[in-house]
Amino acid sequence: MAGERRHTPAPPQGIDGPWWKIPHTVIYPLIGLGLGMLTPVGAFLLRFLQADPVLKMLWATSELSYNAVFYIYMLIGSTITFILFGYVVGLTSESQRIHNHSLRERVEDLHIRSVTDGLTGAYSHAYLQESIALELENSIRHALPLSVVMIDLDDFKKINDTQGHLFGDRVLKEITETVNMSIRDGDILGRYGGEEFMVVMPGAAAEVARTVAERIRKSIARAMISDDKHGVRVTVSVGVATFEGRGKVDALRLVDDADKKLYEAKNSGKNKVVT
Repeated sequence: MAGERRHTPAPPQGIDGPWWKIPHTVIYPLIGLGLGMLTPVGAFLLRFLQADPVLKMLWATSELSYNAVFYIYMLIGSTITFILFGYVVGLTSESQRIHNHSLRERVEDLHIRSVTDGLTGAYSHAYLQESIALELENSIRHALPLSVVMIDLDDFKKINDTQGHLFGDRVLKEITETVNMSIRDGDILGRYGGEEFMVVMPGAAAEVARTVAERIRKSIARAMISDDKHGVRVTVSVGVATFEGRGKVDALRLVDDADKKLYEAKNSGKNKVVT
């Protein structure tokens, strides 16, 4: 999925690690084994504490000599009982653990679907809006730059009309992968709508954003997108807007500035970056 390596807001995770992967049908009987083995020891210590302080050592020697068989039977009986009880408890607990794990996976899957575009795997329009608002707030607070890159496929309607919507979908998917490989770790790629994509670039000044935008444009222009029947090269027009971290700016204004630069690139010949 294209968006997965961009910091997806994951739902709370359960406790994980090697210990917690051991089946409860093993853990609880092991606990039962320990309790069973401790039972005769506890019984002996309890009686030892109640013995006459002066005769404690003599009592201990006599107790172990005359009641050794009793303690052995107690050891065997209590251990078997606690192990069986632990296994029964473990069956119930393991069933619940498996159910909870399955439920957590379903919740995580639904969460990912709620913030990503179903076709391309890039982030959704709604998540982009949320991200840019949060990143802009962070930029203003810490006086850091923030750039927004708008990307639009040139003549995409012609591809759909001449080669079909299925091939058009393939183009969108491959463009997403190409953009994803061209941006920085930490940048946020989303499908803004139709054949238009947005990249939110926290901490990126204008020159950095332009360099990344050019890398995106050149990578897409070089790529051949094909299937068994069709093969095309596509280009993109790119608009870049940057908030340098000084003063204040509205998130909608920043997006609108990038969108205007995008259409300036469209109207001046396409396949170019305007900043």
